[in-house]
Amino acid sequence: MNARSTLQRLVALVRARRLDRDLDDEIAAHLEMAERDLVAQGLSPDAARREARRQFGGLPSMREAHRDDRSARWIEHLVHDARHGLAALWREPLFTAVAVGVLAVGIGANTAMFSLVDGVLLKPLPFPAPDRIVRVWETPSTTASNSTTTATFLELKRQSRSFDALSAESLSTATVDVQGEPVRLTGRFVSADHFAVFGVTPVVGRTFRPEEDADGAEPVVILSHAAWITHFGGAPGLIGEMVRLDGLPHRVIGVLPAGAFDKDRARPLDEPAAFWRLNAFTETEIRQSAHWLNPVGRLKPGVTLEQARADVTAIRGRIAADIPAWKQHWGVTVEPFGQILVGDRLRQALYIALGAVVLVLLIAAANITNLLLTRASARRKEIAVRAALGASRARIAAQLLTESLLLGLLGGTAGVALAALLVRAAVPFLPAPFTADITLDARVLAFAVAVTLAVSALVGTLPALRLAHGPATAALQAASRGSTGAHDRTRRSIVAAEVALSVVLLAGGFLLFTSLARLQRVDVGTRLDDVVTMSVDVPRYRYPDGAAIAAFYPALVARVQAVPGVVAASMSGDVPLEGTGGENLQMPGRSDRLLVRFKRIDAHYLDALGMRLAAGRGFAATDRHGAPHVVVVNEALAARLRQRFGLTEVLGQAVDLPWLGFGPDRRVLMTVVGVVANERVRNDLRAPLDDVAYVPIEQHPRLQVKLSVFAPGRAAAIVPSVREAVRQVEPAIALADVRTMRQIWSGSLSGLREPVWLVGAFAVVSALLAALGLYGVVSHTVAQRRREIGIRVALGATSQSVVSDVVRHTATVAGLGVGAGLAAAAALSRIMTNLLFEVSALEPRAYVFAGLVMTCLAVAAAVGPARRAARVDPVTALRAEG
Repeated sequence: MNARSTLQRLVALVRARRLDRDLDDEIAAHLEMAERDLVAQGLSPDAARREARRQFGGLPSMREAHRDDRSARWIEHLVHDARHGLAALWREPLFTAVAVGVLAVGIGANTAMFSLVDGVLLKPLPFPAPDRIVRVWETPSTTASNSTTTATFLELKRQSRSFDALSAESLSTATVDVQGEPVRLTGRFVSADHFAVFGVTPVVGRTFRPEEDADGAEPVVILSHAAWITHFGGAPGLIGEMVRLDGLPHRVIGVLPAGAFDKDRARPLDEPAAFWRLNAFTETEIRQSAHWLNPVGRLKPGVTLEQARADVTAIRGRIAADIPAWKQHWGVTVEPFGQILVGDRLRQALYIALGAVVLVLLIAAANITNLLLTRASARRKEIAVRAALGASRARIAAQLLTESLLLGLLGGTAGVALAALLVRAAVPFLPAPFTADITLDARVLAFAVAVTLAVSALVGTLPALRLAHGPATAALQAASRGSTGAHDRTRRSIVAAEVALSVVLLAGGFLLFTSLARLQRVDVGTRLDDVVTMSVDVPRYRYPDGAAIAAFYPALVARVQAVPGVVAASMSGDVPLEGTGGENLQMPGRSDRLLVRFKRIDAHYLDALGMRLAAGRGFAATDRHGAPHVVVVNEALAARLRQRFGLTEVLGQAVDLPWLGFGPDRRVLMTVVGVVANERVRNDLRAPLDDVAYVPIEQHPRLQVKLSVFAPGRAAAIVPSVREAVRQVEPAIALADVRTMRQIWSGSLSGLREPVWLVGAFAVVSALLAALGLYGVVSHTVAQRRREIGIRVALGATSQSVVSDVVRHTATVAGLGVGAGLAAAAALSRIMTNLLFEVSALEPRAYVFAGLVMTCLAVAAAVGPARRAARVDPVTALRAEG
């Protein structure tokens, strides 16, 4: 069939009524001419009319043949079946509402979950040639990765032949004057070719130039689009103007386009980056051994990851002489940037949640199939009559599948609307990377359409085949008798499968909830309630050296402690659960090194955070800048020192640690003066306890610090008063990252809590759907066995025996499903092993719980129909069946 013929057939569908009238007129004209000829031959008018019609042939078949020749008849059938299906659904509003609602839940949850998986895992990064963007890591071991030093990065940049661009980024914060008020913004220090790595062009202005990241060059800054709009009113005239970051003038040279970089966070709880300024490395920074830079690069066209890894490994080998002996075994590697953004745990959690929602969809589809099978039993006589009148099996099946398709489209439409609500509500709370684009775009809508069509075919095929199968006589006889045993077995098998899938989800949900509960009971070693923390950036231009900064800390703490309601206040480099740096500890005369967490605190930290002093003393006001160096260790590090170095007493020992004050790197001996209880310094509650060395913040000053305030019963309400107290001490400081310790603790569960609640919600929905399926099957079975039950009651069966019989049959079906589900759950348990904490994937309680829940739901689903069966009046039942 050529294109012209196809077009003519489609046009004929639109003009069907006119063409039918034209055909009728043409037939009438032919008959009239034939009648005239026959009358001329001597027949009477009535005889001529009859003979003309006899000679002309069957008019209905002629009209059908003409329609088949002129148009695409299958489309006409589809339109007719759709009208018939809509009318049928309209006549059964309860069935339609239930079926559409169940499908909407299954399709909507899958669409929302796919939009998340697609936006985080499947979509390419929103940059040109995203497969060429990589992250460069140093690797202390095969399972660990680390940032790099300034010297190593500069050698990689100078010697490498694998990259078109290579940039080093690090976290930056700065206070900006906005309409007379200091505002703290988060940003990045980067290299001049940073945006060449990502292929991003500013929407206004330009990117950095190579000469601008040299030491001594004019400071310049690029703003995010969101910061440009929010803090600077979106003024185009801002380009070329000066803004002060921490009091230092920076010339604004560009504004990035709206999009991914408006969501760029160094850590999940950080504010998005508002600016990017250049790493103009000083000689001191180049000599320092701190691992603080995160290199990102763009591979040259044609360069593979393996070639890039070989390149950077060779460079590290050439600079090995400049690397300390204890780091000689370290390696260097190159990984895809997209893979680094999404950790293995988040990736696994997303796939597990997607698997759970697919199981919910299968349960929903099974429920709809059972509803259609039940509905089919009521329509057997209607279908049998149609078959007896000449409808083919194919036409009957086509009509039934069209009805299923309509049902699926209604459910799919409602599901997409539900998915839009779910995505809008969930996205702000998801630990997604800044490049994630979680929307209901064309890809997600195409997925929704595909799922809708697949579910429509899945739920409609079996009922259609059941109804369209068999000769009309047998169908009429079966319709008069009611449901068949084969139909009942099919429905029971489907419900058993629903129960099995629900058991899998319930067992998995129990394991995850148990794991989460144990994580929430992990002792963090500090006070969580009544403590509020905030970031303080000390302005460098106001406090130019370590002595000035060290003198500022106690002055600020004293003023905050004078605020009514404040019991204790403390300055520290980091707060609990938000991480801290690592350094190497040595004992004098020993070459052994211990990697410890290195944390700056003041004399009030233990009181403000409620930490227990186990031995010795904490820091005092005398442990200030210029005083003898002291250190406090936690119990884990004290035990490690005893074990590694054979010490009987830790207090009074001298340990070798770096001095991280202002100035060049150097190591000093510090005396251990105290031992404190273990504190969780990292946000990973699953990780083992860290060895922590605490040093006085006044002896190791830094510009970016944390203020912690203990105010019983007033932690949140005290913030305005604390802000005013800080302003009185230093007006140039803007407090930021204001969070209670309870909020920080809650944030440490981010990425672990979300999949638990998702799987738990899906498990509850699946169990309810399975119970609904059981209820439907039992109700229909009782209705079909009404005559049998009436006979049994007439012969002396008691109500109790009728109820027990119905419940027993239901328990049998549920028991088969529970058994299969427990076996499947045990087989699949290994999938979630990495997400569990102190819980075995084969925890018996999870499987007992899942089995008991589904058994109880099965019994509950059987109670109502069983009670109705027990109230059957034998006389009424026998008359109705007679």
